[in-house]
Amino acid sequence: MKNRRTAQTLHFLKWIRRHSGLWYLLCTPGDEHMNLNMMRQLIGQLYQEGFYEMIFVLLMVHRDNPALSHVSEYLLLDSFIARWSQEKENIMQEIQILLE
Repeated sequence: MKNRRTAQTLHFLKWIRRHSGLWYLLCTPGDEHMNLNMMRQLIGQLYQEGFYEMIFVLLMVHRDNPALSHVSEYLLLDSFIARWSQEKENIMQEIQILLE
């Protein structure tokens, strides 16, 4: 496990070195070059490399980007649709807890 994690970290660091411009965009909220097409490209790159956690980091760093507002809404709605019939009580409890 430790060797696997070390290999993943090295792979990630080498990706940052090769794609320093994309890494900068990922880490910089409000950057003028971050638009919907760039976001798609960056998410595609991260997915292709297996950097799934970084996709969520990207979405959080750029959560105030107007292009992402509809993505969050659709993800939430899709989640409700998929879970509602069997988990509506749990969903309502989760909402109540988050609103406390």
